[in-house]
Amino acid sequence: MENCIIKDLYQLPAPEQDSGYQHFCFGGGENHIRLTSTPTKDVSLLFHYQGDSSIVQLLLLTDALKRSGANNIHLLAPYFPGARQDRVCNPGEPLSVSVYASLVNAQHYASITVFDPHSDVTPALLDRVKVVKNHVFVAKVVGGINGNITLVSPDAGANKKIFDLSAYLGGVPVVRADKIRDVRDGKIIATEVFADDLHGTTCVIVDDICAGGRTFIELAKKLKEKGAEKIVLIVSHYEGSADELALQQSGIDNVFCTDSLLSQSSSFVNVSTVAPYLISQGEVK
Repeated sequence: MENCIIKDLYQLPAPEQDSGYQHFCFGGGENHIRLTSTPTKDVSLLFHYQGDSSIVQLLLLTDALKRSGANNIHLLAPYFPGARQDRVCNPGEPLSVSVYASLVNAQHYASITVFDPHSDVTPALLDRVKVVKNHVFVAKVVGGINGNITLVSPDAGANKKIFDLSAYLGGVPVVRADKIRDVRDGKIIATEVFADDLHGTTCVIVDDICAGGRTFIELAKKLKEKGAEKIVLIVSHYEGSADELALQQSGIDNVFCTDSLLSQSSSFVNVSTVAPYLISQGEVK
């Protein structure tokens, strides 16, 4: 397929410089958008999800663009909301990702690009979707790491992705892990690493999302027990809600992520801009 060429880029939330629109809220709490320039017919819209209010802003901005002549809008949504709520676990719950997808599909975007989705459910629900894998992002991070590198799959659900990634990187060794949960409350009660000796290795854990971080904390402890010299965590989407001190104490030296959810780097968390990966890649489904 042809690469997505941005002719007119709008970002939400708006950057500090002129973004082509203004956003404010009325006294009753309603969001409002006002364009400050006339868009071209072909527009790209980079959407960083920041809570459900940002979804409303996205819909309003989309409507404003259409009413001003933009009839070919490409949505770049690195983190798609509800990605982890991709199944109904208990009676009385919604299929959240389906609700978000319905709202987005109703806008009839020319294309929707998502980055490293949590499962196949999200792209299956979206129209004219492009899926960008994490391969180029991970390759860039790994290229800056010294040492004998081993990729680590944090659980059974990540195995397919990690072996696909290994092949892309030229056959980097892979270690599989799995987490054992208490069926009563879903809490992790044990972690198993399928490797005997990891002495002298730099273990690179790769996953799509880091929320509370418990999976990676318990995994890192096991990797250290098996002799891992260094541990690096690479996640596409980092919520910023994890206990970073606990992550460090477990043995993780650094976290690498994109700015799909978190925008600021720190001495422990290294944030990369996700936009270049969305613009240059993507397979139409």
